[in-house]
Amino acid sequence: METIVARVPAPAALRPPLITIAGLRRVLGDCLLAGWFLLAMLPAGREVNFSLPGLANLVWITGAAIMAVMTFARFAPRSATVNLQTIVASGAMLILPCFMRPINQSSGALAMTGLILELIGVTLTQVSRIYMGRSFGILPANRGIISNGPFQWVRHPIYLGWLVLSIGYAMFYVNDRNVILIAIMCALMIWRVFQEEAHLSVDPMYRGYMDRVRYRLVPGII
Repeated sequence: METIVARVPAPAALRPPLITIAGLRRVLGDCLLAGWFLLAMLPAGREVNFSLPGLANLVWITGAAIMAVMTFARFAPRSATVNLQTIVASGAMLILPCFMRPINQSSGALAMTGLILELIGVTLTQVSRIYMGRSFGILPANRGIISNGPFQWVRHPIYLGWLVLSIGYAMFYVNDRNVILIAIMCALMIWRVFQEEAHLSVDPMYRGYMDRVRYRLVPGII
């Protein structure tokens, strides 16, 4: 004789809520961050054309646009460090380069080098993101350990790509404002890397990854 088991719906009180305060906070944060990257495209967007400066601005816009889109692609971390220090380091590291302006264009080898660095930075950042998938995040967090692709060479290739892209743009448009912003960004990025590794080093898998990949950001230097 066949036994028929009736499925009784779970009481409403036991069902997980579709909307939570934490979820709303995360969506709001994603929207604000993505909106900032989209705003960062505006100054460079006025200079896009079929010239060398136009190409330099187009590369910058592409990098900022992808940063905005990737903000919505990430999933919730297993653990995270959220405090004033991590918010300041993470936010400023990403936002400060967006204050750079396309004025005082360089020329010759300096301009060409800047454009090449921009292309390298965008490529490195996006290839690293492909390997990272939806593990991309802003604050120090553990979304799983990625150890293939560019992560075989340095432990933070996305930051390195963002740094190279920003330096390239500052080389193409050399002015006091851009140079100062890049200098501050470098210091904040190093601070941010140490914050993230302090969080991740609790995980034995990450400690093993640190043993295999020696450099954090720049091969042979740090």
